[in-house]
Amino acid sequence: MADDNDDFEHRHRPSSGGISRGYANPITPPHRWIQAKHLLLNLNGLQFLEVIDSLDARGQTVKVARIVDELVALGIDPGGASGENVNPMKLWLERVGVLNGWTIDSTVLKQLTGASITEISELVSMPAQQQAFLRALATVTDKPPHDAAEVRRLAETQSPDTRFDTKTFAKAVVERLDSEGWISLSKTTGGRGAKSHRVTPTKRFKDVVSEPLLQAVVEQTHLQDPASLRRPLADLLAIVEDTSLSNHKRGLALEGVCIQVARLAGARFLSWRLRGDETAGAEVDVVAETVQPPYMLIQLQSKASAISGREIIDREVGVAVTLKSNVLLFVTAKKVGPAARKAAATHMQESGLSILFLDGADLKRANAGAGIGDALAREWQRVATVRSRRGRDRAQALKD
Repeated sequence: MADDNDDFEHRHRPSSGGISRGYANPITPPHRWIQAKHLLLNLNGLQFLEVIDSLDARGQTVKVARIVDELVALGIDPGGASGENVNPMKLWLERVGVLNGWTIDSTVLKQLTGASITEISELVSMPAQQQAFLRALATVTDKPPHDAAEVRRLAETQSPDTRFDTKTFAKAVVERLDSEGWISLSKTTGGRGAKSHRVTPTKRFKDVVSEPLLQAVVEQTHLQDPASLRRPLADLLAIVEDTSLSNHKRGLALEGVCIQVARLAGARFLSWRLRGDETAGAEVDVVAETVQPPYMLIQLQSKASAISGREIIDREVGVAVTLKSNVLLFVTAKKVGPAARKAAATHMQESGLSILFLDGADLKRANAGAGIGDALAREWQRVATVRSRRGRDRAQALKD
């Protein structure tokens, strides 16, 4: 049923850090397959299966109460102390054949996610820094190799609760992932001082991590041009700026920019507000939510033209008030003018909204995907500066 499928994100979005709640409405088998894949890749379904496999490997009878204890120990909400989301998750995975009772069918799981239960267990048991690094690497579309330090900073942007020790980063993260076959390393030795490793994803990484995640994004967003998720940002920007191309083609490229930037920012697609084919390639709006804590609702506005005046800022802030957005992220293929930044600063001083900008220079630089973490860090620093100044003024006013 189309309505059930369209409402899936809303009905199944759990509180941050939880597993999905199922629902009983009948839907067609292809929708079941897509939605079960979404549960596995985006709503802690893989961790759910890893817990089942771990209990079985330890010779313990698999029971809801034990699954609840294991999930809580991992920091995942199973639906309260009673684990009210455990059985609905089990029923959904039984519908597509991943589970038969509490027995995992590795063949079906491999078809759905590209990973066996052994590989999933290995991923889930990785230290948080290694998981965050692989998640960040999976969002980068530029041609490898990538600078490991840039991917690390991107991972810190996507996973704010994960921090890397720069002194041990090379040995504890990239060299370990290299030895386990997820990435291959090379190193630039020219110039002064130690250079960061260069990172190239392996076939194992693509099969188990990046392709399943990418396919899940394609299925959630209903992109008219799914190939845009595999193109470097600079290539998509070149299409957007090529006025000899049709508005429709430029609009599709702009959609790809939107979704790529949302992924690079560590967010998960929720909804389109405007589609490229509806706006003649002028602008596209995406609503997304962060994957890792803290939870934030992100409103992303992408424009082919420059953001020069304050009109668009005022308009999108108005929309943000309605949507209850926490972050307003503007992305332009051109430049951001001083009037737009001034308007953003004014709104941030008077509200709890954070307003960030990425311009064409951010998106066109060499290996732009991995470097988005640096650009976003710059923007968050600007937010902090504006907020800090206003906070001090208000604190002083209270004293006076």
